[in-house]
Amino acid sequence: MRNRKAMEEDDFIVGFCGSGGTPGRRWEQRLTDSCGLLFSLEGAGVIGIGKEQVRIGENELVLLKPQFRHTFWVPERWGYFWCHFVPRAHVTGALKWKDEISGLGRAELPAEAARRVREALEEIRELELHRPAGWFDLSMLLLESVLVRGFNHQRRSAPEPDPGIELAKRLLLDTSESMDALAVRCGMSRAALYAKFKRETGVSPRQYRECSQLRRAANLLERADFSISEIAVMSGMPDPYYFSARFRKFSGLSPRDYRKRFRREK
Repeated sequence: MRNRKAMEEDDFIVGFCGSGGTPGRRWEQRLTDSCGLLFSLEGAGVIGIGKEQVRIGENELVLLKPQFRHTFWVPERWGYFWCHFVPRAHVTGALKWKDEISGLGRAELPAEAARRVREALEEIRELELHRPAGWFDLSMLLLESVLVRGFNHQRRSAPEPDPGIELAKRLLLDTSESMDALAVRCGMSRAALYAKFKRETGVSPRQYRECSQLRRAANLLERADFSISEIAVMSGMPDPYYFSARFRKFSGLSPRDYRKRFRREK
């Protein structure tokens, strides 16, 4: 039986992509239980999920949270460091970045902070490449310092979240209440809820709920053997025909084809 640390070492992957990457390249992230960290060195790229997307430019640090299938696009050129890792329990507080889009937090770093982050990531890359004694613990310490630095910069620059919108996010995920009922519970009109929610998250409350439901469905299709009808109910869309139509729009495949493709790739 492999211990937890051995599994964490196996999940720890570091990479570097120079700015000469292929313009127009697109790829999709697989659903995993690992976190992702990306530091943009030069040029720019686009990261999206569903209809949401954000442009990532120079000196921006990005935290990609587990169980989100993001897509990546290089419009012209983009140089960046990236890392996949399983966070250790004592740094969970530094993972609570405010989402720019679903499952993605971003911090724009000033020049000195960006220089220190780059140096730390370069050292992590060398440690992971050569793997001297104690490489993993030292790499995690350096990575955790980068996470804390990004979290602190984001927290200092971001406005305080609206408590009504934070409540709306929880209710959208945990209940099937109508938008009118949600607005009442959040202490605002339906129009105010829509406007504030869209301003803070980039999507409407209905889109936020649906995207969360479909991500859950994708996870179930990949990991469980429930029928399509059962997954539709478990995802909050009890009509299997409506569910299939929305899932196809979300992923580009029917639920059945999505499951077949994922299991074939696996």
